[in-house]
Amino acid sequence: MSLPTSTEAFMFNLPWTKRPARASAAAAEPVAPDAEAADMSKPLYAARQPILGRDDQVFGYEILFRDSAENRFSAKDADKASASSIETSAAAFGLTSLVGERLAFVNLTKDALLAEYFRMLPKERTVLELLETIEPDAQVLDTCRRARAEGYRFALDDYTFNESAAPLLEVADIIKVDFRLAAHARKAQAVDSLKTRGLRVLAEKVETIEEHRIALAAGYDYFQGYYYCKPEMVQTRDLPPAKVSVLRFMAEVAKDDVSFDRLEDLFRTDPGLTLRLLRYLNSAAFGWRHEIPSMRQALAVMGLRPLRKWATMLGMMQLCDDRPRELAVTALSRGRFAERIGPATGLQPQGDDLFLTGMLSLVDTMVGRPIPEIIDTLSVPDSVRTALLAHENPLGPVLDLVTAYEQGDWKKVDATSQSVHVNARQLDEAYVDSLQWAEETVAA
Repeated sequence: MSLPTSTEAFMFNLPWTKRPARASAAAAEPVAPDAEAADMSKPLYAARQPILGRDDQVFGYEILFRDSAENRFSAKDADKASASSIETSAAAFGLTSLVGERLAFVNLTKDALLAEYFRMLPKERTVLELLETIEPDAQVLDTCRRARAEGYRFALDDYTFNESAAPLLEVADIIKVDFRLAAHARKAQAVDSLKTRGLRVLAEKVETIEEHRIALAAGYDYFQGYYYCKPEMVQTRDLPPAKVSVLRFMAEVAKDDVSFDRLEDLFRTDPGLTLRLLRYLNSAAFGWRHEIPSMRQALAVMGLRPLRKWATMLGMMQLCDDRPRELAVTALSRGRFAERIGPATGLQPQGDDLFLTGMLSLVDTMVGRPIPEIIDTLSVPDSVRTALLAHENPLGPVLDLVTAYEQGDWKKVDATSQSVHVNARQLDEAYVDSLQWAEETVAA
């Protein structure tokens, strides 16, 4: 019997030549003249940044397109270049591939707004972000009012409580406040002044747990930034017993001399862990046709390599139990992303190590301990340890590429992808696949 080493990939056919964009379930996505003129042979990247509610659940994602003139176009008009990039990127990737059933926040320049390129996007799924550079003149306000009457929603980006932007408040639904730059960003009175107008308020660039706490106290409705990925070190030396148990399990599975006898003993002390493994093996996802009645048989059927991967995935998700769900999704997608681009980098034999590297890159956030301290408790391969601690070859550059893409750092993506010999199409397909796979894995 052949055992699966990883969940099957979900592949997406991305258009890499000029052709009409595919239609979404909610609306057709026509290609505008400027999109036809774009050189589709150049890299086309899109990442996402989550927007979380007060309950730490994902409300939507801002789509981080490759949208600067020097990165994507040779056009002198930066506004038109940005608008065209947004358009072709949205058409190429499709919103569902990037955000699932959640809302997509998409930036609009003034040119893109007045040209009404946003009509290619389904209004039920999209929040249109008006950049801070847009002046609220009569033409802008008229376009926004007509779009709102048709059901489109607007957010004001980088709002700073400046009176010059006040006219745009009447057409906005969500106000995005730069939490680090706006003078009154941390004052509850300033947030209340917007909420009393029926507006919802979003704190963006929230990068630490402490900033998140302050924003919560100030009354913000939504939060954007990577605060959920930043480690908050635990002051006491004692970890919660549940996390200690998970780390012990992960350490045992990772050992070179792992024995099924010791593993069976570990499963006996954790009925919940036993139930999860048996459910997985008896599910359609694993593909075993006969019911597996015992833990000993379960371990034998699964095999060591798939067991290690499953145990790491499950352990990481259990470590995330007290953190936002998006942290587990991010850890899983990093691992899957790194594994998927492994063959292109010449590291296909180290696919499992790439997966482990991506996953463990967030373990400090999950546990509240520095990565070196945690790695010392796990029997990880030297290549994984080197990648996590020093970001050095052979796996370190791949981890750097994965995190740069995730954060929309396109200059670093270009530089690193060239050094590891991965092209734009391979990156795009691997990224979209990793997002969908991670979402489905966490949901399951």
